[in-house]
Amino acid sequence: MADKALLFIPDISGFTEFVQHTAIQHSRHIISEILELLIDNNITGLQLAEIEGDALFFYRIGDVNIQQVREQVKRMYVAFHTYLKRYEYEKICQCGACSSVYNLSLKFIVHYGDIEFISVKATNKPYGSNVIKVHRLLKNEVPISEYALFTEAVDAKTVQTSESQLQTHYDFGDVTYAYESLSDYKKELPDILPIPDNVPKHHLYSEEATINMPILELYEIISNFDYRLLWAKGINKVEYEKNRVNRVGDKHKCLIDKKAINPKTVTKKSEKNQLVYGESTTEVPFTKKLNVYYVLTPENDQKTRLRIEVFVDFKPFGVLLKRLMKKNFKKVIPKNIKELILLAKSGFNTQEFNA
Repeated sequence: MADKALLFIPDISGFTEFVQHTAIQHSRHIISEILELLIDNNITGLQLAEIEGDALFFYRIGDVNIQQVREQVKRMYVAFHTYLKRYEYEKICQCGACSSVYNLSLKFIVHYGDIEFISVKATNKPYGSNVIKVHRLLKNEVPISEYALFTEAVDAKTVQTSESQLQTHYDFGDVTYAYESLSDYKKELPDILPIPDNVPKHHLYSEEATINMPILELYEIISNFDYRLLWAKGINKVEYEKNRVNRVGDKHKCLIDKKAINPKTVTKKSEKNQLVYGESTTEVPFTKKLNVYYVLTPENDQKTRLRIEVFVDFKPFGVLLKRLMKKNFKKVIPKNIKELILLAKSGFNTQEFNA
């Protein structure tokens, strides 16, 4: 028996085909986060039928309240662009995916009609000609990138009087629809403040070396906690949120000799062509804050100059321990650099590690 249902698809687009492995991995993580965000901003009782690559397929049995549908579109759209705006400030990676997040766009396809259900592994999924129609409508003649498309079946009055009415021929026949631009909703985005630079004033220690590895690959190894135990000496365990691209403000837990610290990801201004990754903690005894920065500068396509810098703000009388702290970093940091050099010599690459 068929049921009348609203069919609703938010669809993300804008990522190009990335050849570089890091960009592919990060684009997957970013899209995953955005899809979860859209699901979390479902305020109208939509049922999630399927996650379809860069899109979500929702449905809801019953009559259509078109104003409620527009509120749903607005809620997801504002959440989407708030995420993009925030990511621009928080990103630490310069791969193709992370650098082009601002290019992402969001469109909505909205249809209404009879559906049936097919049972797959004890799960009921929408099925029928209208399910096919709403998916075919993802390919349409709308001339803008961000819009909500409504078919006649879901909002006949608007479609019939709209100046943006279009008709497209598909393999199952003609469909008449109208679209509405979503750009005005950007006026309602909340203010997102840039991440302030806040480098401690005492430069404690620096060490540098050339690593035989392309800059983006080396940056990924240093900033992605999946690889941390391969080169960071003295760390027994790292706990962090997997399937999320590391960014400014993220925290992870390091277990060092049975003691846990919780560094926060930071960055600082860099020179042209440089990449900077940093971690900050307030948990080192006698310090207010201790930051470690990894400054990467390309020497050529296959070699990168890595400089590791340590800055600290001391608590009262903590400066008396400056020499001891410097001695400890002078012992550990060269070992970490040596491990990175050996990793590069071994031919290690992140693509094979994740295969």
